Order: sequence, then C-alpha cells, then structure tokens
Amino acid sequence: MTEAPENEAEEQTQQPVPPQPIQEILVKNALHVGSRIKVKHMDRFIFKLRPDGIYLIDIKHTVERLAITAKFISLFPPEKVVIVSSHVYGRQPVLKFCELTHTIPVVDKFPPGMFTNRNLEAFMEPSLVLVTDPRYDAQAVAEVSIARIPVVAMSSTDNVHGDIDLVIPMNNRGRTSLAYAFWYLARLVLIEKRELSSEEEMPVSPEDFMTTQALSKSE
Repeated sequence: MTEAPENEAEEQTQQPVPPQPIQEILVKNALHVGSRIKVKHMDRFIFKLRPDGIYLIDIKHTVERLAITAKFISLFPPEKVVIVSSHVYGRQPVLKFCELTHTIPVVDKFPPGMFTNRNLEAFMEPSLVLVTDPRYDAQAVAEVSIARIPVVAMSSTDNVHGDIDLVIPMNNRGRTSLAYAFWYLARLVLIEKRELSSEEEMPVSPEDFMTTQALSKSE
C-alpha cells in the first residue's frame, strides 16, 4: 500500500472545517422553541409537542421566512423601513440591526399615532414595518393596518395574526433567539443589497445583538 506524500497528508489535515449549517445554529440558540399555547394558524409551522407541553417550530420555516423578509426589506430605501420592538429583549437586536442596515428603529415605547397622526412630530410614513411580537407591539400593528402599510411579524406559537402580512415563526421572546434572528436577518439583508458576499463573515457577532438588560416581572 502506497503512503500519501507528506505534503498531501498535511494538506488533508489542514482542510478548513465547513461552517455550521444555519438551521443548526438557530436551533442551538432556541429559535424553534414556542410556547405552551398553539393558535390554529400556527399549526403548519409546528412539528412537535415536547413532553413538557412546549410546542416546537420547524426551523426550516423560520429560515425560509427570514430570507423572504430580507428580500422585502432590500426592495425599499432603508429610511422607509421601520423595525419595532417594545420587548426588553428586542431593544438591542433591533438597534444593532438598524445600525447595520440603516433602517429605522422604534424601541421601548411605541408613540401612539406615529403612523396615523400627521400632526405628531414623530409621524412617519414607512413602506414596510417589522414587529418583534404582535402582542407587545399591538399599537404599531393596529396603526399599520389603518395606514395600509405591509407588516412582517416575528411570531411564537401563541401569537394571533389578524393584521399581519407575513409571519416569521420563531421564539420571539428569548434574549438569545432574538439576537440570533436579527444577526442572521441583517446578514441576509446585506447580501441582498450586495454590501456583503455570501462567502464573507459578518462584521459583528450575534453577541453584539444581545441585550444585557434583565427582564422585569411584568414582562
């Protein structure tokens, strides 16, 4: 049996480790973990009920919907895309995402009338709105419906979607899950806009999207 040349053997041992598939990364960071409640229109996104009563989301649907959302966002000028999050864990992911994509963040408290009252100083007329939770961001969802603005919502298994145009099924209340979702979405948007190639690494890590603020008992 002929031994491989020394330099060939060394080459084989130094082959780069292939990147971890994005679905594995997102599952590892709990994007697929839903709640103990399931609403009817979320049925098609659920693949399993855990013994502890938690519904699990099929991560393939999450990845597909994040990719569709990135395409939508890339169609509009960044100043016409508004990202809303009233949840404490959504604040830093939204701010970092908007910093990278130059879209407009609305975090913490949503000012009533922002999309409907032209007399307000904070009034905006966005072309697309993304919310991190239809329940927490109900005021924003109600106003985009009145103003006939397309809205995308990150949604868990218990979220109702009466006025939502596109649902991203995912764990939308976790510190880590929201950070990884916005990190991956930012990457997809930058690729769509040709500001990043699909082979390039992101200039920031998911940890940069992660909030360090504690969740209060009321949230």
